[in-house]
Amino acid sequence: MENPIIKTDKRELKSGITDYLENLGCIVEEEQLEIADYIVSDRTAIERKSFSDLISSIKDLRLFSQLKNLCKFEKPILLVEGFEYFGNLNNNSLFGALASIILDFGVPVIWTKDKRDSANFIYSVAKREQFKNNREVVIRIRKKPKDLKEEQKYLIAGLPSINSVLAKRLLEKFKTPKKIFNAKKEELMELKGMGEKKAQRIIDLLETKVIE
Repeated sequence: MENPIIKTDKRELKSGITDYLENLGCIVEEEQLEIADYIVSDRTAIERKSFSDLISSIKDLRLFSQLKNLCKFEKPILLVEGFEYFGNLNNNSLFGALASIILDFGVPVIWTKDKRDSANFIYSVAKREQFKNNREVVIRIRKKPKDLKEEQKYLIAGLPSINSVLAKRLLEKFKTPKKIFNAKKEELMELKGMGEKKAQRIIDLLETKVIE
């Protein structure tokens, strides 16, 4: 079984959580994510906030626009880390906002005590989604790739059941997208993490005629 893949927003690097995730064996892919801080499958994204940042984002209403975007994923999660806050938001406003998050947006709120705790939770969700539920990690959520290499990776990741790790491996093995598209099933299956089922889905996609 491969280690879980976690897409992380570059702005989260300074939090130190990615170090904990890598120590847990995660494959961390850093990107400029448009939605969420961590993406662990095609349907699950996690927005992480310190308790202080949660309060600030409630007061300036930033939280609710973030939640609207987060809900583009089928299974969004709001992770709140720590309880330290030195501000003046009263409990009624806080509880009202939490009620809206859960009832109006349908987003579960998870509370963790520190960064290590947060990393363990993200790791657990990623493992469950990718290994127990057989969910793939999306790659096609960014704007236009920055260079030809990224554009090729973006193209190959559009194949069924191909995440960014497999896309990179395919390009390393076959060198060009054209050679990947022309490869036989047996050649695709030689790749680590491919398997017959994934290879056959790619062949079916590329060779099946669509009848209108």
